[in-house]
Amino acid sequence: MSYVNHLDGYIYHMVHFDNLRNIFQRRALLSKQGVFQERIHYHSIANDEVQGFRDRIYIWDFSRKRYHSLHSYVPFYFATHPPMLHNKYTQGVQDKIVIFAFGRSILREQGALFTNGNASNQQLSKFRGERVGIIPATLGKECTRRYYPGGPYGTNVNRTDFYRDLSFLDRLDWDCINNKYRIDPPEEHIRVRHAEVLVPDILPLGQVKGIFVRTRDMVQAVNALTEESGLTGRIPAALRRGSLYF
Repeated sequence: MSYVNHLDGYIYHMVHFDNLRNIFQRRALLSKQGVFQERIHYHSIANDEVQGFRDRIYIWDFSRKRYHSLHSYVPFYFATHPPMLHNKYTQGVQDKIVIFAFGRSILREQGALFTNGNASNQQLSKFRGERVGIIPATLGKECTRRYYPGGPYGTNVNRTDFYRDLSFLDRLDWDCINNKYRIDPPEEHIRVRHAEVLVPDILPLGQVKGIFVRTRDMVQAVNALTEESGLTGRIPAALRRGSLYF
């Protein structure tokens, strides 16, 4: 299958309903770094341990010729029902999760990257504090890493690669991403299912293709907030889409 076929469909970003007012007021999704820089209060749904690993990952920016924190990107999943959402289900809070859907054509935009698994999986140790600088793969060059001051010291077997050129979409395990089969061990299945799209800094809401929730009450709550924020008719109305949830 040509990589062009993989640009059909959507990518997904999950937020807690408590963050929606600030997102609507800002008219955009911001990276975690952007949220902090603008001093926006937010309700995190992320795993703290995973965030600790992401704190120590830096990505080479080809246009600006320097490294940027992984937290300077807005993350998306290719997969529906990613393991992260299952965690919210087991915690009994998935009804508060709002899913934004964007077209995969965003990958054509300047600076957008994608991965073949969870970006945090870089064989970093939990306690030794080593960091990693990653240069994404481009045509003719594979993804490379440099650990400092040394490492890696983690024990996980596989590392996730970063890609800049769309032709590398053919390298992703689409059958796993689309949940057609499972990979052993379970940790590798979770890593691959979490393949990401990374958009630098900010993504305006004007590009959103769908806003999905699990319950009728959330449909009403989100659409009321959309109207209150002056966005009715400017972004899609929230729809109940139980098939995207557990």
